[in-house]
Amino acid sequence: MPSLAAHALALLIRLTGGRRKFARADVTPREFLGFDPKPALPPRTLRRRLDVGQTLQDGHAVYTVMPRGRAPSCTVIYFHGGAYAAPITRIHWWFVARLAERLGVRVVVPLYPLAPAHTCAETIPFALALYRNLVAGDPMGRVIVMGDSAGGGLALALAQQAVAAGLPAPGGLVLISPWLDVTLSDPEQAAIEPRDVMLMRPGARAAGRWYAGALPVTDPRVSPLFGSFAGVPPILMFCGGHDILVTDARRLAARTGCEVIYHEEPGLMHVYPILSVLPEARAAQDWIAGFVERVLWD
Repeated sequence: MPSLAAHALALLIRLTGGRRKFARADVTPREFLGFDPKPALPPRTLRRRLDVGQTLQDGHAVYTVMPRGRAPSCTVIYFHGGAYAAPITRIHWWFVARLAERLGVRVVVPLYPLAPAHTCAETIPFALALYRNLVAGDPMGRVIVMGDSAGGGLALALAQQAVAAGLPAPGGLVLISPWLDVTLSDPEQAAIEPRDVMLMRPGARAAGRWYAGALPVTDPRVSPLFGSFAGVPPILMFCGGHDILVTDARRLAARTGCEVIYHEEPGLMHVYPILSVLPEARAAQDWIAGFVERVLWD
């Protein structure tokens, strides 16, 4: 059963109308994103505890967050969620800080090109170029790729494209409520949608079309559930039972030909593992720590 904290947070999210922008299939980018949305910067309190650096790749900021005073054990690339359209938030930064401190890793956080101004045809090459550079700088192959929601879909698509390009596969993938199929066509999602306090299918499908651009929405670069899993590294995946994306997570967990460790938390909302106020999130973060340690030793 969900914790009291999870019940309270779900009620708060529902009362604030957080999913209202996902209600309409004809939602415009301005309505979806609000007025002139800007990415959240790493908070000052995070900067006081951790080393934070910034570079540019193709005009987009790439942040590096590292534990202070110790050598990182590996590199984690973290792709933030936001339906491929919304920028990074403070909630993402606090989760990144917990990763860096708890795991003793260097976390690379790219503010990747966002829809509708940019499409998958630009975002995937951007992510692949970043990955190529990081792998070249770490011959031990200690690069792990993580992401939540759309960032989880991007993480899986990147791994598939890296293998197809002949690059070393990541050491492992951590997918948090990943958006694996932007068509949102699984019939079981209709029954889950009333219980989902964050997402609805009409607006999410619109955002998926913005991201796909000229590509079919079933192209594996857009919807990696339709891609090849040959050579894909071990996957640790989380999803909540009250999340419309859970149906596609279950489809991935049922696939053969790749190792998937899947944890589904009954009654929990979308991206619950990054919401550190929840005891269920802290338990998921323990799983992530154990998975990272395992793939590093392997």
